[in-house]
Amino acid sequence: MKAIGKSLLIALLAAAAIPASAQAKGLETMSAINGVAPPWSPYRYVAMAPRHPAEEGRTTTLAQIDREGGAIDRWWFLRGHWMTPAFAYDGSGGGLSADGGTLVLAGYRYAYPRPNRWSSRFAIVDTDTAQGFDPARRENLHPVTRITLEGDLKLAGVSPDGETVYLNRYPRPGYPAIHAVQALDVASGKLRPAPVSGSRNRRDRLEGLPVTATSDRQGRWAYTLYGGNGEAPYLQALDTEAGRVVDVRLPHLADETNPMLMKMRLDRDGDKLLISPHGTPQGEPARGPQLSVDTRTFAVRRLGDRFLSFTETPRRPGNLLGRSGTIGRSREGKPIELHQVGDPRWSGELLVFGCIHGDECGASQVKPLTGGCPDPSADIFLVPNLDPDGAAAGSRLNGDGVDLNRNFGSEWQPIGNRWDPEYSGPRPFSEPESRLAARIIARVRPAATIWLHQFRGERPFVRAWGQSLAAARHFARLARMPFRSMRWPRGTGPNWQNHAFPDAAFVVELPRGRLEPAMRSRLSKSLVRMGRWVRED
Repeated sequence: MKAIGKSLLIALLAAAAIPASAQAKGLETMSAINGVAPPWSPYRYVAMAPRHPAEEGRTTTLAQIDREGGAIDRWWFLRGHWMTPAFAYDGSGGGLSADGGTLVLAGYRYAYPRPNRWSSRFAIVDTDTAQGFDPARRENLHPVTRITLEGDLKLAGVSPDGETVYLNRYPRPGYPAIHAVQALDVASGKLRPAPVSGSRNRRDRLEGLPVTATSDRQGRWAYTLYGGNGEAPYLQALDTEAGRVVDVRLPHLADETNPMLMKMRLDRDGDKLLISPHGTPQGEPARGPQLSVDTRTFAVRRLGDRFLSFTETPRRPGNLLGRSGTIGRSREGKPIELHQVGDPRWSGELLVFGCIHGDECGASQVKPLTGGCPDPSADIFLVPNLDPDGAAAGSRLNGDGVDLNRNFGSEWQPIGNRWDPEYSGPRPFSEPESRLAARIIARVRPAATIWLHQFRGERPFVRAWGQSLAAARHFARLARMPFRSMRWPRGTGPNWQNHAFPDAAFVVELPRGRLEPAMRSRLSKSLVRMGRWVRED
């Protein structure tokens, strides 16, 4: 390999600067600051295009730089103006596969064409192949594949083997909302028709500009933090190996005055993403991280917040029967408790709400135990009674005359008046009990949530809709109960969960009144088996 001296490298980098006027036009004009240098690669890749992008005959030089010695080990020449794309506005970039063999560049944009004529250009570089003539095969080597796609597409990640490129599709140029994440097959140069698993639909589209991005040390997960566009910021987690995307809402940061200053990094072990809301003009956090996001369960925790901290203590002889604590108060000030049973080291939690209507609390005494003890192969969170005011009064409603299961934010609509059987409250999440339930769900991020209700029939059944059908059918088999596919009513807890999170949330309808011992035993065993199942699957 040839090597270029450091003085020449500095000159090339200085000539490669993009004009400030171009950088002001948006993310599609921005090159990653310092090129692409993921932690798993011994090289840094920098794209250099000295000419103005509007001039004819422009050429881009792509350099592979040894990070330890600073020498350029290999370089390629590409016709046109290409850059290592920025994933976010802080200049954080990516595009290199975990095996180091594939690097994706983006075509430089210096003007907005009409939306119906917008196209996106990508150059896929085989970094294992040197450019030039192969005497043995008597042919030119072509390590670069150019692909042009219709629409506004921006790079989101590359699979570890470099065979798939993931792209965020925007509905129109300059619009701050991702419509879907799509997969590009590198071999064919074509987009796969179906969106990546877990992609949001048009109704649930999350908006906001990308603020900062990072990836895990194995090159499998790509994380991008978005500002929210006036709403709460959110995190997009892209699994480039399994081909799925997870959106994590961050309502804890909804009041940030300048979300574009947020910073994000992985902790030392790679188990947590640490988010700092504020930054200095130099880009360094002005104070320590305020939020952590578990990279396995995507549970969000406010650092310094002791909420649910008692559930994280290790299993010891003194707490084998589980952990309990008061986590909030009802409208009238009555305590609301949460019990955690099982081993908190496991990922894949099951969350159970035993009662949300005060006159349907027959299951509030059910405990998911085996032989009187928690199952060590599960991690189950149980809120026995979310409506203690209604339970004390024998009413479906809470202490303020609101049906808590019509007070959640998804598809909420005004229903009735105060003390009517299904009064939905003056606004979504107006009640402390529904806000507490949402906080528990956002904190735990359970793999499945079961809401226990009671109805006037004699035979229990399980009901679900949408993404929760498979998990609900499985629980119906475990509990030996019929299953019904039924859409959630507006403003209910399962409705909100199925729109806000990718995991399952469904309802179990039990007979009215006090549960028979046989039913309590069957329900307890079924919850334990479900806890094992969500952990394993």
